Amino acid sequence: MKKEEDFMKKMILLSFFVIFIPVILYGQDKIEAPVWSIGDRWSFAGNFPMSVINADENTYTVKFLTRTGESIYIYDKSSLNILYSVEGDRRIEFKGVHKRRLNFPFEIGKSWKDSFRRKTIHQTAAAREYVYYDTYRVSGWEDIEVRGGKYKALKIEHKEERVEDQARQQTKEGKAWFWYSPDVKYLIKCKLEESPFWIGYNDWELTSFKLK
Repeated sequence: MKKEEDFMKKMILLSFFVIFIPVILYGQDKIEAPVWSIGDRWSFAGNFPMSVINADENTYTVKFLTRTGESIYIYDKSSLNILYSVEGDRRIEFKGVHKRRLNFPFEIGKSWKDSFRRKTIHQTAAAREYVYYDTYRVSGWEDIEVRGGKYKALKIEHKEERVEDQARQQTKEGKAWFWYSPDVKYLIKCKLEESPFWIGYNDWELTSFKLK
């Protein structure tokens, strides 16, 4: 009888951990930046594959394979903001698109902003430089299924505004959503609002990944 009681107590305790540990993990106040290792890699449908090719005390060097070759960027370890692009042996301060798409630590309700400039080429007019303003917000946890599996992920809401006329304060905007998975250590999905604003962009999702 005593053995049966001890067995039941162990089973109850085990059930507690199975049920409540995931809640504790995904309900914690802050999610710190993931630790990447050289050789970690991620592949996507609709986006370029990426891999970690170097790391030091403060940064990661990440390579993206593109249609025309490769692009290399250096990320800050603590926030995963993009600090530099790499051209040959040169580090160039990165001021381009979505340099703060990832901005750890994450917590529900956190919001942040960013801005950048980019030239747009028109078929019937000369290239024109626009100012873009990004706003991000972490809205909560969701269960997400992509080609690469099923995950518990943090949803990040994104709004991007393009200034059409600075003097008149006229803007155009588009909305997008991203999902970050602690298990994958990166974004697993991007969904764009149906809008002419996102011409040239597309939805994407994780297909596979490998962590060292």
